[in-house]
Amino acid sequence: MPIIDLQRRLAEAGRIRIGQQVPTGKGGSRPEKLTTFRLTSSDAHRIQLAAQMFGGQAAPWQAPAGPQWEVVTDADALEVIVPPSDMAFSQHYELWSAGGCQRRCDGRVESISDGACVCDPDARECDIHTRLSVMLRDLPGLGVWRIDTQGYYAAVELQGAVEVIQIAAGRGQMLPARLRLEQRVVKRPGVGTRRFAVPVLDVEVSPGQLMAPASGMQHRQITGQTHDHAPVDGSARLMTPVPASLPSAPVGSVAEQAAAVAQPKARPQRKNAAQPLPATGVRPRTAAQAAKQIEPPPPPPDEPPPPEDEVHECEPTVTKAQLNKLHVLFGKFGINERADKQNTCSLLIRRWIESSTHMTVPEASRAIEQLVSCEQSSDPAKALDALIAQCQDEMQAAHEVNQFGGES
Repeated sequence: MPIIDLQRRLAEAGRIRIGQQVPTGKGGSRPEKLTTFRLTSSDAHRIQLAAQMFGGQAAPWQAPAGPQWEVVTDADALEVIVPPSDMAFSQHYELWSAGGCQRRCDGRVESISDGACVCDPDARECDIHTRLSVMLRDLPGLGVWRIDTQGYYAAVELQGAVEVIQIAAGRGQMLPARLRLEQRVVKRPGVGTRRFAVPVLDVEVSPGQLMAPASGMQHRQITGQTHDHAPVDGSARLMTPVPASLPSAPVGSVAEQAAAVAQPKARPQRKNAAQPLPATGVRPRTAAQAAKQIEPPPPPPDEPPPPEDEVHECEPTVTKAQLNKLHVLFGKFGINERADKQNTCSLLIRRWIESSTHMTVPEASRAIEQLVSCEQSSDPAKALDALIAQCQDEMQAAHEVNQFGGES
């Protein structure tokens, strides 16, 4: 019997890559996207077999971790087998530097420091990192080949495919699939045309076969055929009666079970976990005090404003650098809550927005200039309060003009 609390995994045979480094005229190198898959491994024999099977020329490759072998194949699709999802798929927000991975979180918990996620949801410093491990169906060997991607489309689409695979993974089945490299084009105003490659996972199983009992898919997994059907006789049952001879685990009293629910089990603290913040001795503000410090802008007029995209369709939206600058400036003034940031941005640009990402580049520049001016004054907090009051007066005056200006 295996150890029940030991995580299972297969050895990594190599990597599947969708780009490479090419030399430049100045003696450096630059990344280049590929239209076919590139395989790398420390095992020269595997790369030579892959070159014979998928095309391309096996060659030595100097990887950052040491000498390896590579082959740029002629294939933009690979026949693969997907192991159960706990062996095959992982996805995190990560921040990397020359010293390695500095942050890794799921949007709520940062696993390296064992604390809460520190990124601003509107301007994350971390990037999405998606890792998918598959077995090359026709290549000898038991190890898995891992593909890493930081793309948004790959993140959401691969995750959706893996969720479907989990249906079969719960029964211990490994599904045949095709890993394709799909070339896409995206056009956006103010950004231009972007061309990029997206790895796509196609499961070679019909929905009916996926929902069939495990016995109905056994032949499909071995032969890779798609025309056989699950048995329809009574031998393939979806439910099995629970035998009466199962051993029963000791069960506590009702009071003990209720106490266990009320007091959840504490998680053990990691050795490298960050120390808890000491108490400041300052009483927290009430909701009324917080609302009084930064009042929301006046309500919009009865007549709905024109759609956002019609008012600012010709102006580019706020950049990531501007959002990061606003995030830093807000922190210096102690504005850390998302609602307070949204209200402050609305006042500084004199119009109501639902998120700081809805600002245009000129509006964001104007907000940054006003905050920097307050920061450089002799009393930054007092200067910001005066600026907020002025913005509120201007928005209130504009509201009254819009509401009563047409009456005579």
